[in-house]
Amino acid sequence: MKLTKARRDILEIFKNSNYPLSAEQLFELLKKEYDLSTIYRNLNFFEKNSALKSIVFSDKVKYFYSGEGHFHFIYCVKCKKFEKFDLCYEDKISQYIKENLKFEILNHTLYFEGICQDCRN
Repeated sequence: MKLTKARRDILEIFKNSNYPLSAEQLFELLKKEYDLSTIYRNLNFFEKNSALKSIVFSDKVKYFYSGEGHFHFIYCVKCKKFEKFDLCYEDKISQYIKENLKFEILNHTLYFEGICQDCRN
């Protein structure tokens, strides 16, 4: 994988972020140094090569995030804020899926959508 300046800059942002980011958010964080097509092209490249994962919420925006293993998010549908949480029942769910549905689990992402406390007030 050739590591261009744009790819290094994008990976650096994800290395320091605990939350998923859209291409538009990344564009702003990169201070518009690269055009959106370059950002999208690189995000898709990273996803194809398993350096990033993506998730789409009800707003139909594709968000990208880095890391290995499993992830749990809560997403505010009003302000678009993410929170990450660690509570997980992976063992019980994985066992059920393996025994009853005959699938081998490689990883998982769990998310909930709702309205955060700030938006409710």
